[in-house]
Amino acid sequence: MAKNARAEQLREYGRSVLEGVRSDQVLRMARQVNAVSYTSAREYAGRSLFELLQNGYDAHPRDRRDGRVHVLLDEAEGQWGTLYVANGGTPFTWRNVERICELAQSSKEVGEGIGNKGVGFRSILLISDAPEIYSADPDSPLDPEMDGYCFRFAQKADVEEFLAGEENAHEVAATYPPLQAPLPLDDVPATCRQLAAQGYVTIVRLPLLSEAARAEVRLRMRELAGAKVPVMLFLDRLAGLTLERRAAGGEAGELDDAHEAIELHELTRSEERLAVTQDGAGHGFPVSCATVDLGPSGTFLVVRGTVEKERLNSTLVEAVGSGLLDDTWQEWKRSAVVEVALPLPAPRRPRRGQIYTFLPMGEDQAAPFPGHMNAPFFTKFDRTGLPFDNPLNVLLLDVVAETCLAAAAVLRTMPEPSMRQLAVDLVSWESEKGSAGRLRAAALRVHESELADVPLVPVLAADGAPPEAGWAAPRGAVLWPDLDLAVLTAHARMRPGSWWRIPRSAATG
Repeated sequence: MAKNARAEQLREYGRSVLEGVRSDQVLRMARQVNAVSYTSAREYAGRSLFELLQNGYDAHPRDRRDGRVHVLLDEAEGQWGTLYVANGGTPFTWRNVERICELAQSSKEVGEGIGNKGVGFRSILLISDAPEIYSADPDSPLDPEMDGYCFRFAQKADVEEFLAGEENAHEVAATYPPLQAPLPLDDVPATCRQLAAQGYVTIVRLPLLSEAARAEVRLRMRELAGAKVPVMLFLDRLAGLTLERRAAGGEAGELDDAHEAIELHELTRSEERLAVTQDGAGHGFPVSCATVDLGPSGTFLVVRGTVEKERLNSTLVEAVGSGLLDDTWQEWKRSAVVEVALPLPAPRRPRRGQIYTFLPMGEDQAAPFPGHMNAPFFTKFDRTGLPFDNPLNVLLLDVVAETCLAAAAVLRTMPEPSMRQLAVDLVSWESEKGSAGRLRAAALRVHESELADVPLVPVLAADGAPPEAGWAAPRGAVLWPDLDLAVLTAHARMRPGSWWRIPRSAATG
């Protein structure tokens, strides 16, 4: 389809949406959508950049690992600056256009990517009231020209012009909901062309509302760049995230040819799968392991487990039947995957881990072990927290525990001491929120035995013994009471000059 044809398609669709305001019934609904749009935006306060990153991530095919997202704040453009968020992957399709204009709709399958509510994009209303979208031709995505769906959204002035001459034009325009009616854009801004030349296929352009909006974007970009928990850890479709701030004037930074100060952060991600032996480990609960290199943010061991489709479906039926999930969750077509991540080397372990839904959740959402965990949880509206008693979340947390036990069984057999050390971290769960019961149940599913009979505890073994000999079940492990004593092995006893001590209580008993 030619660019002119796409522009006409956008124009006709926008007109048909605006035409609805001539109906009193539609107008009443529009006022409600207007209120809900700004209410939902406020619910996402502080998360707009995360939501834009999420949309950029989801635009990349699930089987690719070379995706890129570029976040650019140009403070010299416009009164308060302009934010650009560009992504590679798949350009906007007509279905994407329709869904972004409809509240609480999404073109993504449930479980396909990070978002599926179709609400998060409205979070941008707190920082910009005039968003624009520029996208490449979906039929020729490699063409650097922005010849696809390029549009903005009708604003109050557009509604007044559409209703010119009608008595209530001003009143209707004042309450017309944002992000509803797309209007085509003919000219592509220079910065969008520059980003397109770098291979990005969709660019969201946000002229910022105010000084407060600019300060908010600055803050969130700094948080992404220096996050306490790595933002790229579970974004496996991405290889790079660029965070760039161009500031007019003499702020500290490297000057480019346009004499603008530049603040630039490049976050990278590369993944290498580990070949692991699972014979006898996990009793049919397979896990995959990979090392993920995040550059300056460190290297992590990432372990993945899969929720059986039948088990997932039965849980979704239960949750939908009890009204805790809506019907669309039963459209989940793929298996669910859970992930746990531990830093390498082991001494870099965090004091507390973080729960992710692909992106980090709120700071108070701590993982129950000294690592991070990720799953497609059902979250609260703004994705900063989750209801732990929702059946879907209960299932996913159960599978996280099972994944930890199965992975620990694999790591206990590895020759590298640092990897065996991680096996302890995976099963070192805090006692809060029913962790002990969850691990006991996981042991029955993974090992077909009681947790107390699973070899989880590292113990001293004879020199030259295989790695798995250095582990004992909690029921049979003994903590030596006198820390000054050494363990005497038969091999060591035969050495010249060897000696041993016997505790007084043992000698006199």
